[in-house]
Amino acid sequence: MAIDPAHLPIFGDPRPSEAPAVVRAARGLFITQVVLSTVHLTLVWARSGLDLSLYLVPLAVTVWLAVSMSAGRDWARIGVVVVSGLSVLLSIGLTSGPVDVALLVPIVAAVGVGTYLVYRPDVREFFEPAEDDEVRTRW
Repeated sequence: MAIDPAHLPIFGDPRPSEAPAVVRAARGLFITQVVLSTVHLTLVWARSGLDLSLYLVPLAVTVWLAVSMSAGRDWARIGVVVVSGLSVLLSIGLTSGPVDVALLVPIVAAVGVGTYLVYRPDVREFFEPAEDDEVRTRW
């Protein structure tokens, strides 16, 4: 039973299939962004001593959404782009030196290329629900 009838069920995929290479590459880029953001966060913490534990929440959500996206869930594709964009904005706000800028460039590039890859026209079919998965509702 699907919670959202327009998409695949949240718990388990009735028609498991391997994600296309483009989607797997995008998942890798989003997870790379999380790793680089964690390194950036560690450097900021070491330099300033600020408590940045709240910053880990969007990073953890990004990992969860990236994995869900590679399972073919369209809502996760939208979510991973939004949450990773939010964490990039937070990284920009914490940037204060040349080392931070050197880390910020690959972070922004990973999110930008990952977003481009998941919205390419050739992978649109992977995120569309199959006809047997659609639930018809009566109003």
